[in-house]
Amino acid sequence: MRVLITVWPTASHLFPAIPLAWALQGAGHEVHVASPPKLWKDITAAGLTAVPLGDEESTPEFSGEYVTLPPQERDRLARELDLDPQDAHEWEMFSVFLVTAVEMFHQVPAERGAPAPLIDDLVAHARAWRPDLVLWDTWPAAAVAARACGAAHARLLWGADVTGWALERFARAGTPSANPLREVVRPVAERYGFSPDDELLLGQWTVDPTPPELHLPVPARRVQMRWVPYTRGAVQPGWLYPVPERPRVALTLGTTAQMFDYANGAMLRAMMDAVAGMDIEVVATLTPGQLADLDVPDNVRVVDYIPLGQLLPTCAALIHHGGFGSFATAVAHEVPQLIEMGAGIESPEFARSLLDAGAGLAVHHEKDGTDGIRERLARLLAEPGFTAGARKLHADWLALPAPNDVVPMLEKLTALHRARS
Repeated sequence: MRVLITVWPTASHLFPAIPLAWALQGAGHEVHVASPPKLWKDITAAGLTAVPLGDEESTPEFSGEYVTLPPQERDRLARELDLDPQDAHEWEMFSVFLVTAVEMFHQVPAERGAPAPLIDDLVAHARAWRPDLVLWDTWPAAAVAARACGAAHARLLWGADVTGWALERFARAGTPSANPLREVVRPVAERYGFSPDDELLLGQWTVDPTPPELHLPVPARRVQMRWVPYTRGAVQPGWLYPVPERPRVALTLGTTAQMFDYANGAMLRAMMDAVAGMDIEVVATLTPGQLADLDVPDNVRVVDYIPLGQLLPTCAALIHHGGFGSFATAVAHEVPQLIEMGAGIESPEFARSLLDAGAGLAVHHEKDGTDGIRERLARLLAEPGFTAGARKLHADWLALPAPNDVVPMLEKLTALHRARS
């Protein structure tokens, strides 16, 4: 069969899709990955076919600012949904981050017949190439393209399913039409003669790589899949081996933070102050912009980029911001983790998973200070229970179906949902 994959155009969204793309190709299926120019190099470097969508001029530039819904509107909707404090993280991820991300790439000109290059190119390719299955993450326009050509379609998640969570909450409140995501997708759907129904927002089913204990209650069929870490290839640096006698610790804020030179200066200063003088070697994957105005201790090696898959096998611990890619890669390599909860881009559900498994600790630089960071990192390195917890998380991860294992299910579901003979 033919499979078209469309992801939000950042490496942190593309990389989780690549192992499944490889599994589909390995089973004899044709795979295309449709994207704006920013990802073409990464797509082709992974041995996949890149399908151009638009050009540099027609691709929105994301500044890292999330401004789609005014605060007053967010507060009004939260009251209508009767949300409680336990819902705060999911609501912020949906109403601030997700709605903004979708809105950026679902803009349709007000003038009738005016071009919308990203969307029109996607639908045109789907109609011309006629995929059997379309996989997409934060790009419901791909579901519109699938419907336009009669293909089956499914979401490929990269984190907790806040879209499904929000749809369930709006349905429970009896106000599904008030869902702001529905209104963001409406112009794209109507451009091709469809209405923004739940299937265009949820997919016909969902491929979910998040651990079962982190699943949110959602009205969607789920195909569970193991997250297999993938990062850009790189030449192994000469300093990586032999592993130093003192413990090596990795520190990262993730690829998306690097792309925007995101840095919480107070947090990074606290981290640098905490590790200074400890009998450890720290490898920090930070950009020059993230390092601005920082004093880097002698025991910290700074590198712009090294794949975590190369670095973590040599490490005794990972300090990170709570992103799923960093979390899952550490799980895959059985490395205990210290999650900084004050990074501003963290996912608290991963910290809960770590704590429950005894595979790591959480810290907040503002609440715990330099001494708290140093104390938790020292515990992580000294207490064998954290290594045992990391091994347990790794065993649970291995028990989940690998991408190769889910391909037969995707073939069956595609045959069931495909609209053409």
